[in-house]
Parts: sequence; C-alpha cells; structure tokens
Amino acid sequence: MTTDRPSKAMTLLKLAGAAAVLGASKVLFREDKAATSGSVGDSPVEDRSQSRQSDLITYGVGYGLALLLTCLAFALVYWRWASGATALGLVYALALVQAIVHVRCFLHIDLKRSARDDLQLILFSTLIVLLMVGGTLVVLFNLRMRMM
Repeated sequence: MTTDRPSKAMTLLKLAGAAAVLGASKVLFREDKAATSGSVGDSPVEDRSQSRQSDLITYGVGYGLALLLTCLAFALVYWRWASGATALGLVYALALVQAIVHVRCFLHIDLKRSARDDLQLILFSTLIVLLMVGGTLVVLFNLRMRMM
C-alpha cells in the first residue's frame, strides 16, 4: 500500500514559505503599532532601540524571502516543474525578485527622497558592471568566431 506523502524537501519548502509570510505580516503589523503609539517626547535611546529592532526584523524578513526564492528556483529546476524555456524564464523572474529583496531589505534602499542618492549610486555601479561584463562577452564571442 503506497501513500502519497509529500517529500521532506517539499515540506521544508512549505515551512520556509510560511515562515516568510509570518515574518512579513509581523513586520507590517508592528510598523502600524509603532506609528500609532509613538509619542512626541520619545527619548533618543528608545528611538535607537526601536530602529535597531526594525532593522533586525527587516534583515530577518529579507533572509526568509531570499531563502524562499532560492529554494523555489532550485525546486523548479530539480523537480522539473516547468519545461526548459519556461523554467529559465521563471528562474530569471525569481532572480529579479530576489535582487529587489536584497536591495530593499539588506541595502535599505527604497524610493523615498532621502534615499535617492543611494539609489543613483547603485544604478551607476550596476551600469558600470553591465558595461564591463558586456564588453568582456563581446571580446570573447569575437575571439570564438575568429577561432572557428
């Protein structure tokens, strides 16, 4: 008699997803409470403590989401949930979402006015890296064509 039990990896993947959702919901609800309960006379020590706690929560949520997205990409390829081109597109999409998670949760860059300088710095650095990688690929493909 065979039973259709989910594998350990699938169970672990579901648990990681549930943990990420719970962490994100805690962050959302905690920010709402902090916004409504803040008083005008808060001390700087409480401000720093609350800021540190908020940063740690953001790091935890970012870690959970990054882990979930990585596990999804590996599971997608390992268990062949999609065919070749579709799987490649989904892995690229998951990589893009993971890059956004890293920028938001670990680099703390968002679209607020105060963070625009940081965002411009990141975009310029990305442009330089893309130009370097693109130039390297052009040279390598040119050499490959000449060798054939």
